[in-house]
Order: sequence, then structure tokens, then C-alpha cells
Amino acid sequence: MADQWRLAFMFDAAGGDHAGLEAALVRQADAIRRVAGAADIRLGVADRHPDLTSATQTDYAVDQWRTVDAAVEITVGAARAADLPALAAALSEILAPLAASGSVEVMSGPMFSMVPVRDGGVFLSLAFKRDPAISSAQFRSWWHDRHSGVAIPVLGPGLLAYDQVHCDAAATGAVARGFGAAPVAYDAYDNLTWADRQGYLASISDPAGMARIFADEIGNIDDGTRRHALMRRIG
Repeated sequence: MADQWRLAFMFDAAGGDHAGLEAALVRQADAIRRVAGAADIRLGVADRHPDLTSATQTDYAVDQWRTVDAAVEITVGAARAADLPALAAALSEILAPLAASGSVEVMSGPMFSMVPVRDGGVFLSLAFKRDPAISSAQFRSWWHDRHSGVAIPVLGPGLLAYDQVHCDAAATGAVARGFGAAPVAYDAYDNLTWADRQGYLASISDPAGMARIFADEIGNIDDGTRRHALMRRIG
């Protein structure tokens, strides 16, 4: 049983104004904290540094994945999971005006910390669906019990946190309705944290190791459903 749940929002900048989105999220950070109350929050905007586009990730079709401009994460104790739809509704007044129309995806589920959490300046925000050939239970078992053991040694000591959010279909539907967005049936919201961009790039620099991670994902992740960005933490 997970002792924490996460509510996550992924969205793009209204009008493609990335600088404006970042400035607005910074201005709204205190308002988000007031609405979230005792919950932990994390805000991020996509890091668009050219080093990221030139980084080699063996076998990954990163250029074919959908990108995202920003992420907002709210983490609560499991006892507060039932409060998340109301929290999503309250946050819609703050976040919806900042987002491009139709770009907001909201998800929720129990969160498992696979690496003891340490704060960092960048985090990978990644959502995806399971391969349709396997069941939800099979996917969850693979991701939690096997894949983490493949990925963590490859990514190395620079990996400061690795959070697996196992998206719950009913909870995701409820928070999406609360926000006023169409629900998206992701199976996973994946978060990995590093100190900075260079720490991230060092972590993915071993082609053989990255190939092992990719090989373990085949038959488990529906690769074409991924939406992702490396986020700079703000606010």
C-alpha cells in the first residue's frame, strides 16, 4: 500500500508563450500553495536547452513523443486521496487560464518512491499507457517490481528521486471531471529527479545501459502514448 497519492497536471502554454507561462506560474505559486494547504507541491516548466535535443538515447524515439510545456504536482497522504477531485476543481481557476485549450491532462494515483527522495532542480515528467497486450495488474507488477531494478542502477547515484504514480482510472476520471478536462487513461505518471540538467545528461549517458532499459520496456509500455519533458523546477 502506498502512503502517498499524487495529483498531476500536464499542459502546454497558451499561445505557445513559454516565457509568459513560466512567469505566470511563478506569480501563482503562492495561490497554488494556499489552495493545496498542507500538501507538497512542485511546479516545473520544460527545459528547452539545446543540449537536451542533441543527447543520444539509444533506441528511444524521443522525437516522436508528445512534449509538454509545464507540470504541476500535488502530493498528499493517502488518507487525503478522496479530497483530490475538489482540489483539482479549485486549481482549475488558477491553471486553466494559463493553458492552451485542450492541452490539460490530469491524473491521480498512489505514489511509490523507488529512490529515497532528495530535492533537485530538474525533474522528468513522463506519462504513458501500458502495452495493450498486458493487463493493468501485469503492468503495475512489472513497473514496480522489475523495471525499477533495471533502471535505477543504469541511472546511477545522480538520480535523486524516482517516483512511480500508478494512475487509478476512477480517481483520474474524478480529478479530470473536477478540473473540467477530458480524462486520459494513462497507466503511469513517472517522475525522476536530478540536481540539474548536467546531472540528468550524465545519468543517461551510457548507451548500453539505456539499451537495457529500453529492452525491458518492450511489451510493457505503449511507446507512442508517451508525453514528456525535462522540467526546470520553479516557484
